[in-house]
Amino acid sequence: MRRIMVLLAATAMMAAMLAMPGVALAEADVCVSIKGKTKVDEGASSCFSSPDSRAVAVNSSDALALNNATAVAVNDSFALGVIDCTIVTTQPGEFDACAF
Repeated sequence: MRRIMVLLAATAMMAAMLAMPGVALAEADVCVSIKGKTKVDEGASSCFSSPDSRAVAVNSSDALALNNATAVAVNDSFALGVIDCTIVTTQPGEFDACAF
């Protein structure tokens, strides 16, 4: 009886682990742009970076990075980085920008 319970538990854990990646991929909403090239663009988020910048947007967000800047926007927000700065926004509906 004990062997059957262990086998059932192991089977259930393996089934759960195999099912998780499919769920995560179905809900993907991310955009990554590094050095002017979009590396990932899945879902409603959008991003753009100049050749010397990085931009990441997640969960219906937008990120724009120009002139050696980094912009990260999460949860329906907008991040704008211009000229040697790093900006991160995480609050829904928030707009943040930085320069220098």
